[in-house]
Amino acid sequence: MNRTPERIERLAAEYALGALQGGARRRFERWMMESWSIRQEVWYWENKLAPLAAVVPAQEPPARVWRRIEARLWPETAKSDTRKGSLNWLWAGWSLAATAIVLVLAVVLVQQPGAPERALMSGAVVQQDVKDPLWLVAERGKPGQLSLRPVAATPAEGNQDYELWVVPDDGNPMSLGVIPVGKDTLQITLSPEARAALEASKTLAISLEPKGGSTTGAPTGPILHMTRLHELE
Repeated sequence: MNRTPERIERLAAEYALGALQGGARRRFERWMMESWSIRQEVWYWENKLAPLAAVVPAQEPPARVWRRIEARLWPETAKSDTRKGSLNWLWAGWSLAATAIVLVLAVVLVQQPGAPERALMSGAVVQQDVKDPLWLVAERGKPGQLSLRPVAATPAEGNQDYELWVVPDDGNPMSLGVIPVGKDTLQITLSPEARAALEASKTLAISLEPKGGSTTGAPTGPILHMTRLHELE
């Protein structure tokens, strides 16, 4: 598939909106790992679209809108009051599901007393159609002390391991080592170079590698997940 500027711009916007799914999403994430300019395009769209969620107030649709929806869903009984109850149940269920998704993505961590001058970072590794985050990521105590807590993650199958990477703004991914999946939180001490790269890009990736991790210093298997971290205020 040709990586024309127009195609990259369209795919980056779809990725930021969450509309890019399945194999197309996984392929685009591999492109992001390989290209600094593609990552910049995605971050441009994330920054451009994010404010919309804050400025658009929630509104209750008029009753006539519900009646039209009802007529399309159940034309044979559109005038039945019982169907209105069903529609209310459908809307309530959708609202609860949407709330659950927001709660999964909004990882709230309390900053410890005596916080360092440099802002700490946190985030979550999420996967589409999975209710809970796979991992929660946070700096604890001071910059460079990264904790990775498995939530809904499952161990890698066969003779394989997951490997965690810092994706810098420019240059090759930097390995943070193999990440086993168990009950315990994994503690990772970042080198000054890795911490500086993560502070700049705020991007982590997880790849699937042979047992023991990559031997080349770069991801050799598929990129399963990419996530952006956020600074704690």
